[in-house]
Amino acid sequence: MLKNTLLLSALILLSGCVERGFELTVNQNTHTVTAQKTIDLRSTPHTKFKADIKEMNKAVKKEQNKHIQQVINIKKEIQRKSDKQDLQNKHKAEKAQKALQEKQAKVQEEKARLAKDAESKLLKKTEEARKVLAQKRAKEEAEKKLTAQKEKERVEKEALSKRQALAQKLAQEKEALKSAALKEKARLAQKAAAEKKALEVKIAKETAAQKIQLEKEAQARKEKAQNEEKVRLAKKAAEAKAALEKKLAAQKAAQLRKEKAQKEALERKLAKAKALQLQKEKEAKEALAQKVATQKAAQDRKEKAEKAALARKVAEEKRVQALKEKAEKEALARSLEKEREKQARKLEEEKKPHIATTETLLFKPSTQTYQKFGTSEIHGHVVYLTPAGEEIVLKNTKIYLVPKNTKTDYWYKNLYLRKKTNAGLTKTMVHYVNATHLNVERNFAFYGLATGTYYVIIESSYPASIAKNKKVYIAKVIKVEKYKKIMTVFSKKL
Repeated sequence: MLKNTLLLSALILLSGCVERGFELTVNQNTHTVTAQKTIDLRSTPHTKFKADIKEMNKAVKKEQNKHIQQVINIKKEIQRKSDKQDLQNKHKAEKAQKALQEKQAKVQEEKARLAKDAESKLLKKTEEARKVLAQKRAKEEAEKKLTAQKEKERVEKEALSKRQALAQKLAQEKEALKSAALKEKARLAQKAAAEKKALEVKIAKETAAQKIQLEKEAQARKEKAQNEEKVRLAKKAAEAKAALEKKLAAQKAAQLRKEKAQKEALERKLAKAKALQLQKEKEAKEALAQKVATQKAAQDRKEKAEKAALARKVAEEKRVQALKEKAEKEALARSLEKEREKQARKLEEEKKPHIATTETLLFKPSTQTYQKFGTSEIHGHVVYLTPAGEEIVLKNTKIYLVPKNTKTDYWYKNLYLRKKTNAGLTKTMVHYVNATHLNVERNFAFYGLATGTYYVIIESSYPASIAKNKKVYIAKVIKVEKYKKIMTVFSKKL
């Protein structure tokens, strides 16, 4: 479609220029514009070369300026598209940044929510553990109190039963002692009565036997004996009573000492049992306190470990999120940087002058014999333009006249027009029949040309500021007939 459009525009230009006596050809691929005018030397032997060249050069410049304006418009359009793309990229970057900020805000909210949930769960778990521990402590205290109460009741019951048994035993022993004392007293009284009775019977017999002889003495002795017996019996009864009382007192003292010793032993036992119970309770309390302290320390360590783990998890999540955000930012920055570099390279490529990519030619003089004294001639004017449209003079410019053949056709159609690359390792060699240089007015001429089709190839060196060690070419096919003067203007934009 583009080729057809360019061809149509070229045809319009050609038809317009033909009316003025020359043909104008535009080649977009090589950035060249040429104007050609052919004069028959037989009908018009004298021509106004400078005027014709000036007119053709003016048309060529106009076309080049038009092309430059098109290029400028294209560059403006490209710049506009680039600015639009930059704006879109900026909007995309802002949108991505906003999305990233929203995502970060959501992540922060989610983190805060997770931290809050974790803290509430931890507090709830801690409170439940405290409640369980308090319940356990209360249960242990209740069990301890119940055990202590039972032990106390058992000890009191045992002490009461022991006291009752001891009191019963003491009462039985006291009753037995009392009964024994009464029996002994009755026996002693009975014995004393029996002895008294026996003594009285004996005294009565003795008295009856001696009644007569010693009635007085007997009576006296009797009375004395009776008195003595009374005293002796009274003394004996007093001794027996004193002995019994002493025995009863000793038994009572012994019983009291025994009861006191038993009571002291019971009190010592109760005190020891109480001290042992208090010691057990103290040890149980200390063990419970130590257990509670250990559980509390373990719970504290667990809570501390859970908090530390939660803090590490949150810190790790923050670090991962920060790395992720950093990576996303770096990726976004790299993407934007790549896009900017791409746009910069694109603009740089657009601003950079289009240097020739035509394969370098190797020119050799032709070994074939050509007619050296023909009737036609070619005159030319060469103009080089900078990308801004200003004229520039190139160095090492040489113009070759090359016969049309298969090799030059291939070079012209493929390597020159289509910018293809030579597949061979050597340069394309062409044989020329004539060569010349430009004069100070940048004109050249070939005289005495025989009829035929030729390539006019202009070779120059690029300025060092644009490209080093590069050759630029202008090539045109010219058909030469007899008695013709061909005037051509060659214009190329670098």
